[in-house]
Amino acid sequence: GVEEMASWASQHLNVEIGLALRSDRWVGADYWVGAGDDTLTLEEVLARAEVVVAGIDGGGLDDLLSLVVLGRDATTQEWLHWQKSWVFEGVLTLRKKEASVMRDFQTQGDLAIVSEPGDDIEQLADVLEVVDAGGGLAQVGLDPQGVGAIVDALAVRGIGRDRVVGVSQGWTLSGAIKTAERKLADGTFRHGARPIMAWAASNAKVEPRGNAIVITKQAAGNLKIDPLMATFNAVTLMSRNPEPPGSGGKVEDFLRTGIIAV
Repeated sequence: GVEEMASWASQHLNVEIGLALRSDRWVGADYWVGAGDDTLTLEEVLARAEVVVAGIDGGGLDDLLSLVVLGRDATTQEWLHWQKSWVFEGVLTLRKKEASVMRDFQTQGDLAIVSEPGDDIEQLADVLEVVDAGGGLAQVGLDPQGVGAIVDALAVRGIGRDRVVGVSQGWTLSGAIKTAERKLADGTFRHGARPIMAWAASNAKVEPRGNAIVITKQAAGNLKIDPLMATFNAVTLMSRNPEPPGSGGKVEDFLRTGIIAV
């Protein structure tokens, strides 16, 4: 099968395969690489989007705290994806096999390694404060369990509880998972072609639950999927066809802050 051939080629022919394709993989992984656009920085997403939502996942000391900003293109209506993650440096000691991969993601600018618990939340909130300054941030969606510190940090920056939405996990994410699959396949979901997202997408394992499909951290085991789960949280909100909350600054104003570039 294709999965075995890809694995053999990567091991014995020194051929880098874009994503690992297992039989229990998420179907969206088949289309992930083809949907990449390396010009999609956060600045570009904010410049093109008429409205944006954000998805957040993770936050435990053994997790990647992941933020996804998902914009709807004002002209094409495509969904435009950007991601940033944070990890506590102690995880690199606990998960030595993944330490080099994490360092690579740090070098590529998609993962920040923090030394103090709480720094990750503050930095995430700083990014969303900048996104919100543009006036296009409609809502922020996250797993409702254990998010008090994130909600408080956002409130300090003017993103109140009225715009912070709990997104139910488990089988209730099935709609978002399937929506992401279809939009990846039809070319209306574009992302920044970042290695950390390809890694997370290839780590996802699908479990059938009746008429639904489930992607959970429990099924993934030691493999991290936090950036992908943050994506599904954002997809849940964008699927509701949000309206822009108001007008704000220009993208040039964001660039002057220096926060977007982190």
